Amino acid sequence: MTIHRLLWCLGVVALLISVSRTAYADELPAPQKVVTIEGITEYHLDNGLRVLLFPDPSRPTVTVNMTVLVGSRHEDYGEAGMAHLLEHMVFKGTPTYPNIPQALQDRGARFRGTTTPDRTNYFETVPASDENLEFCIRLEADRLVHSLIRQADLDAEFTVVRNEFERSENTPIGVLAKRIAAAAYEWHNYGKSTLGNRNDIERMPVAHLRAFYKQYYQPDNVVLIVARPSMRRKPSRSFSSLSEPSRGRSASSTSRVRRNLRRTASGW
Repeated sequence: MTIHRLLWCLGVVALLISVSRTAYADELPAPQKVVTIEGITEYHLDNGLRVLLFPDPSRPTVTVNMTVLVGSRHEDYGEAGMAHLLEHMVFKGTPTYPNIPQALQDRGARFRGTTTPDRTNYFETVPASDENLEFCIRLEADRLVHSLIRQADLDAEFTVVRNEFERSENTPIGVLAKRIAAAAYEWHNYGKSTLGNRNDIERMPVAHLRAFYKQYYQPDNVVLIVARPSMRRKPSRSFSSLSEPSRGRSASSTSRVRRNLRRTASGW
């Protein structure tokens, strides 16, 4: 797969993200190349999305990793565990992909999501082919903005998340790590477990999850990493139809993100 072909796929990301816009610019800027360091090239797209292209000839596979820059440190009071719970919910489907795990398994993918205090990421590794790469980018773009976040899925997922929480409570090294973090960051969310606490997990309203999702799961809060065997040709401007999504870079939502970043960085 060439960079020319890959940036066509990234154009698909923009088209999927921007379907809700009522106005669409006739001409949009091409992805802006920022820097290349040790073979990894960074591009910035017009909607704020950052892309890292990583040629890796050592494996006959392609990996797509979507990192959303939100984690447990962005949670408010009564929301402990929300970022991690939302990670589980984003696997529960969209109108286009109602069964995301099955869709990935059908492609022979190895996939996972993880949550930390600073970020949540979703990645899959599939056999290298143009078709598989296009599928992965389409899927990640779709669930970035169209995840269903349904009450029925939340009710079913409570058991899974509670089991994770209880396992952490029964692991001596896990208990020690949580107590050290709590002592080191007494008034900061870094001192709280990413898994949250039982009371907040069990009482999490689905409306709060949806609001958290809409606030942070936006293109200008995402880094997309694509690793595959070969990327030799220069990018083409014709595959960069990337408009700002209607709920992506509005002044209100972006300022809320920045306020939260400042608040957590200063220790509340």
